[in-house]
Amino acid sequence: MPLPAFEDLPFHERPDLTPYLIHLTKNTRTEDKYSALDNLTSILRTGRIDGSNKGKGFIKGPHRAACFMDVPFMALKYVLTKENCSAHNPRYEPYGIFVGKKFAYKTGCRPVLYLSNTERSKLCIPASESWRVVRFEGSDKGWISWIHEREWRCKDHFELPANPFGVLVKSVKDAQKLQALIHEQPSEFTAVPRCIIPLNVICQGLPKV
Repeated sequence: MPLPAFEDLPFHERPDLTPYLIHLTKNTRTEDKYSALDNLTSILRTGRIDGSNKGKGFIKGPHRAACFMDVPFMALKYVLTKENCSAHNPRYEPYGIFVGKKFAYKTGCRPVLYLSNTERSKLCIPASESWRVVRFEGSDKGWISWIHEREWRCKDHFELPANPFGVLVKSVKDAQKLQALIHEQPSEFTAVPRCIIPLNVICQGLPKV
């Protein structure tokens, strides 16, 4: 029996499935005064998503990793909560870029391995592959769990296609601003999105932060 093509996989049979991966940006004002939209624009200019800093504890081992979520667009309103979108120290903001899983897989992006520290040790995962592992621990004392993110990672950094599927911004105003910038300075952008989607439209509103 032949294996199904990517387009034949059951992405449309359940509302929690999607053929896309999303990389969200956030502001880095405490470091360089950039907003989340500035950082998204920078990614489009360079055509690359740089890996997260391994020194901050989220990425284990000697490699950085570019991180994505396997989450449908409409479900992002449950990710972009007041707690996650703190103005001074956000985990996420409603800005990002999305690519097809088919392209991401071909370029080395993979679902992470959710493992406890004990399981990681028993499986003898080498340090060079530790970028794939996200800690997952459960006990009577409490839980460490990020499985709701359905995270995928790419080692070191992720090179975007010249025309990625699209980008996500907070509002129509942001979409118009980014569209005008790309139109005015086309030679400055290595990656030009096929569409710009306002999340407050696709999510029918976003939580107030």
